[in-house]
Amino acid sequence: MRKLEAVKLQLLAVEALRGLRRFMSGKEVLELLGREGLRITQVDLSRYINGAVLPSPKRSLEILRLLARVNALGLALERALVVDERGVVNVARIAHDMALLNLAAARAYVELEGVEVDKVLTAAVNGVPLGALVAHVLDAGLCVARQELDASAGSYVEVRYFAPDPPRYAHLYLPSFALNEGEKVLIVDDLLRSGRTLKALAELASLKGAEVAAVFTLLAIGSEWRSAVPETASKVVVGLEVEAGAR
Repeated sequence: MRKLEAVKLQLLAVEALRGLRRFMSGKEVLELLGREGLRITQVDLSRYINGAVLPSPKRSLEILRLLARVNALGLALERALVVDERGVVNVARIAHDMALLNLAAARAYVELEGVEVDKVLTAAVNGVPLGALVAHVLDAGLCVARQELDASAGSYVEVRYFAPDPPRYAHLYLPSFALNEGEKVLIVDDLLRSGRTLKALAELASLKGAEVAAVFTLLAIGSEWRSAVPETASKVVVGLEVEAGAR
């Protein structure tokens, strides 16, 4: 392993532990790791989280794989999730919480090992922080589809889809230079519910001759979105699945 890759792995593990510690006590974190056979002392955990010591690359990989196995991202999301009296989920707050985003990046690193990803494709606005972090850990490019034209990009590919609330036709625009024919794409979104945005992003990739290799999301509500997952996607990673009653 190259030195840069080793350090990146160590920092990813530390950030994931720090993120989990935001939602769990130190004792809970140690118990979670211990149940899965990874023994870390309270002193070592504190040193990792405080940045005084970095775990070895081997230990870092063990930590990351363990956190993926127990879905630490989902455990944190369960504690961060708020559904108000109208049944609305606090998606915007979750999508911009760095502790959760670091856990998500760590999960993506492990779950998408072996999946070829050239570009991460997401939709503005809430998907951008997650997409950027995931693109970074996967050493992939980042493509952002927007709902309005930006004259600075010159030319675009465009997809139109129906959005029922309120009833209207929505558009997604992707700069023509963002994707190339034959590239493998990971679609990243903060929330999957109806699957309309997922389907639109997959269509943008198809228009450029790219192939959707996988899908990654923080939250998935209900199961309607599953019909929008492209057949080419070899993996779908969901942080937390929520019953369809939440909005």
